[in-house]
Amino acid sequence: MTEARHQRYLYWRFNVLGVATLVVWNIFIVSSDFFRHEFRNTPFRDNFESVFSILSNSVNLVALCYALYTQPKADHDRRIKNGLLATASVLGTIFLLSVCGGEGWAALAISLLALCVAAVAAAYIQCSIFGIAALLPPCCAEGYMSGQAIAGTLASGSQLVAVLLDKSASSSGLDIARDGSMLTPSMGDYWRLRLRTAAYFLVAALFLVMSVAVWTQLNTQLVLLASGGGTRDLDGYVRLDTDIAGDLDAPSQPNADGVLVTTMREDSPRLARANQASFPDAEVRLPAQYQLSHTELQALESEVTAASAGHVDTAPDWLVSLGLSNAQQLYKTFAEISPYVYICAIVMGQTLAVFPPLTEAIVSSPHSLPRIDNLTAWHFFLFNAGDYLGRLTTQWLNSSSSRVLHGANGVRMLLIPAFLLFPTLATSPHAAWVIHSDVLFLSLVLVLGWSNGWVATAALIAGPLKAANKELAGSLLGFALCVGLVIGAAASYPLLLLAGIS
Repeated sequence: MTEARHQRYLYWRFNVLGVATLVVWNIFIVSSDFFRHEFRNTPFRDNFESVFSILSNSVNLVALCYALYTQPKADHDRRIKNGLLATASVLGTIFLLSVCGGEGWAALAISLLALCVAAVAAAYIQCSIFGIAALLPPCCAEGYMSGQAIAGTLASGSQLVAVLLDKSASSSGLDIARDGSMLTPSMGDYWRLRLRTAAYFLVAALFLVMSVAVWTQLNTQLVLLASGGGTRDLDGYVRLDTDIAGDLDAPSQPNADGVLVTTMREDSPRLARANQASFPDAEVRLPAQYQLSHTELQALESEVTAASAGHVDTAPDWLVSLGLSNAQQLYKTFAEISPYVYICAIVMGQTLAVFPPLTEAIVSSPHSLPRIDNLTAWHFFLFNAGDYLGRLTTQWLNSSSSRVLHGANGVRMLLIPAFLLFPTLATSPHAAWVIHSDVLFLSLVLVLGWSNGWVATAALIAGPLKAANKELAGSLLGFALCVGLVIGAAASYPLLLLAGIS
């Protein structure tokens, strides 16, 4: 019972951090009408989503490279706090833009700069959290991934409710933005659009500030449960097994040998840190009766060695010649988990290639029975809801087989040509190959979201189990997700051209 409570405690706090990480990107997406109006006098009026995707993910990838390389000596607490506060400042900036007004190149420059800052902040946050979560029970990685999906679901759900409640919205909803009619709305419509956008960014900024407090609590009150039995030092944190927590009820203090023994009260999980300033020679560990014996430690080392057998752990000469001190460690970990690295990159590349640039361009067909009003708003919501359900699905359908996950990615490839068969404003309504079914389109969007969440989360949970350095493995998989996003953003351009959208 105690262990279940501890896992729930960890799960929901990682959930909040997941929401905080992706809330900026999702708020930018659901505010597409606002940005399309503000950029109406620039060449990026109709393709700014792809510009946003490529710029944001490219900057995120560069920052993530540096964050990953410097992670062994990183201060996770400072990186996460500063990242969350920087993200909150970005949201505040766009809030002021929507309140004070701005258009054309000035609005574009402010928006792109804000996206770059948010991308750098997200890189540092994700690199640290993926590394920490890889050392903890699977519920932490699943909670963090689910939180990211919740961010999208809440943002798209808010957009859908706003559209449905807006009595002045046309029957075709947000789709009319593509044909230019939203570019000259009435003054009332324009003010409602700005007010709605300001509310999105203000609420999100306040949530980011709250998430800083959540991380501070997690960082200072929770035990970071590392894998395996016995003591595991992680930047000053120490693992306490929940099954012995009830036997330990005294606060941290040095014993007769001058060793700092860290304890935890039952039902009251808290973080324990060695006070190195007060006890410079202290060693953080549990009482002797709870530690691994020398024989057990040797057996554990043999098991890790056997699991690593067959992997190439020597970095190429050209990589070593660059003088990268962490090259060997990074290369070895990559060799251990390479199938899951490819899975993460592929699944995100597939998704971002079509969502949202291509899927947002698809309009409700006049020949569809039934015809769905506000199709774009519905498709945003259903994708994010499906993504969230997919991540939750790993709780009872969690495959650690790389072959199964690769097979799922192979099936997902069929969704890309399928979306090209649905009508856009550039499609002739009499084309023989066009599929006239709004319900089928939304169903495929739901499948796209569900499969994205399930495959990515399953890979993030299974990958670190194959590596000796689980923290580095978790960060590498997070890096692979970012690489996939960049590839997908670039691939969206040729797909838009195939759909007839310049």
